[in-house]
Amino acid sequence: MPRTTIDIDAAVLRELKERKRREGKTLGRLVSELLAGALHATPRGAQGLEWTSRPMGARVDLDDKEAVQRALERR
Repeated sequence: MPRTTIDIDAAVLRELKERKRREGKTLGRLVSELLAGALHATPRGAQGLEWTSRPMGARVDLDDKEAVQRALERR
């Protein structure tokens, strides 16, 4: 089996070591099995994004200072 070095988050490594102990496997075997399962998992199809836009019109006349102030005070 090829060898490599990877950086793993400390919390993930702790969980891997605990799982390896419970399952009686080497760390390399456990990581290989978990990665293989993740790589072969059925991918969830990309969900389409539907973007709806429409003219909404101005809610306040930005040239009217008092109207802008009233709109801000309502919030």
